[in-house]
Amino acid sequence: MNLKRTILCFGFACMIFTCLPAQTVKLWGDKPRDRKMKRTEMTAYIAGENSTGVAVIICPGGSYCYLGMNGEGHRVAKWLQENGISAFVLRYRVGMYGNRYPAMIQDLQRAIQIVREDYADRGVVPEKVGVMGFSAGGHLAGTAATYFETDYLESAGIQTRVSLRPAFVAMIYPVVSMTDSIVHKKSRRNLLGRHYTEDLRHRMSLEQNVRQDMPPVFLIHCRRDRTVDCRNAICYQQALTAKQVPCAFTLYDEKGHGFGINCKHIEKHATAWTEIFIPWLQEILADTFVQAK
Repeated sequence: MNLKRTILCFGFACMIFTCLPAQTVKLWGDKPRDRKMKRTEMTAYIAGENSTGVAVIICPGGSYCYLGMNGEGHRVAKWLQENGISAFVLRYRVGMYGNRYPAMIQDLQRAIQIVREDYADRGVVPEKVGVMGFSAGGHLAGTAATYFETDYLESAGIQTRVSLRPAFVAMIYPVVSMTDSIVHKKSRRNLLGRHYTEDLRHRMSLEQNVRQDMPPVFLIHCRRDRTVDCRNAICYQQALTAKQVPCAFTLYDEKGHGFGINCKHIEKHATAWTEIFIPWLQEILADTFVQAK
């Protein structure tokens, strides 16, 4: 394992920064109007002295049924924090507890609102808040990038003063489509339920709803992914390109799904996405990727 890969994976050996302890924030307060909202929270890992001003809200995967909070959440957040990026691990509502669309996107929009409104004095630049998602969480991140003009918070009695459009979106081996030929059926069932309309299935097939004003997209998948068909990412990349949306797409010629940033298997090429993500951020944010004042 070379030094560059070690640094970009965890940074324990050669990068020592002042990182603040994680804090948990209830998105809907201690007594939400709906009891199903009570579990919804995010864990904040605020970058310290090395802060770039960038923030990432992380959506773990789990087929919209459960959440892989450790491997696709907290480990990723610590890695980002050590690289000067504030990270927020989102525990959004899932099907295991009887939640369906639009609960998940409502939770993510609430997280975007809170990070932009409440963390500017903690080194976060509101214009540099993006979203990262894994598997079904990748679909959720893509939904935020597509439907940012749809205010899902209004029905919850929340008024927001900030834009709900992410500055960028990272989708790691994502679910994208709800179309029968390539859909991940478990994710569709937990997101839409068993009795969905064709209109809703179309709206949640992200490759069919790409718009030109979407934020830049970082996209990876494995060609031999046995869980989520890689055609989800391939079709999405083609749709993004057709609409001239900036997209960095890497398709790894191997098996793999759900690996997050698992450095125990770092020899697998797919886990090297950590090497290219931060340089990609630096490129799309250009000269705004600097130390926060």
